[in-house]
Amino acid sequence: MNSDLQIWQKFQVGHEASFKILFERYNQLLFNYGFKFTQDESIIEDSIQELFVKLWCNRDNLSIDVIVKNYLYQAFRRVLVRKIEQSARRISIANSSIDYLPFTIELPHDLSMIRQERAMEIRDKLDQALQQMTARQREIIHLRFFEELPYTDIAEIMGLSTKDTYKLFYRALDSLKKHFGRFGLLVLLYLLQQLRPH
Repeated sequence: MNSDLQIWQKFQVGHEASFKILFERYNQLLFNYGFKFTQDESIIEDSIQELFVKLWCNRDNLSIDVIVKNYLYQAFRRVLVRKIEQSARRISIANSSIDYLPFTIELPHDLSMIRQERAMEIRDKLDQALQQMTARQREIIHLRFFEELPYTDIAEIMGLSTKDTYKLFYRALDSLKKHFGRFGLLVLLYLLQQLRPH
């Protein structure tokens, strides 16, 4: 199977089959990422469509040497945030800060590695902890643990410096630590590792 970069470079010279492969590879991943910001599926779908239309129309001007996943996530995030903000203005939501976007992490129900009662206790505690975080803290937890991205890639996607990305991540961990304590946080981090999509 061709790598993302090979497909990207073929798409850039107008190879329609490669463009279709790119869309099929990332359509669902981008949709899942978008669903963390809004449950309005039409906004998410419109954002994905707009992203890929722009990619096709501007393919001659795109860099030929990119980390494709990072590029698509970053570009999609910009389109989606703009559409959500436009929608918010239409319904007269005054808060224009990006932190009002309700980035959510849906917790899996299958935690078979521990007893069900303990699983529910951790689940409830994690739900509470996530609610105490800012949207951007929840987003960085998602990108780090569920997307398995390194800090440099997260920085690119979220439009932060690498230094600020580290700071944001450790603030998120500090927030979790308040709910779980040091030992409990280690257990939680282990669980998050196990719950990555495979």
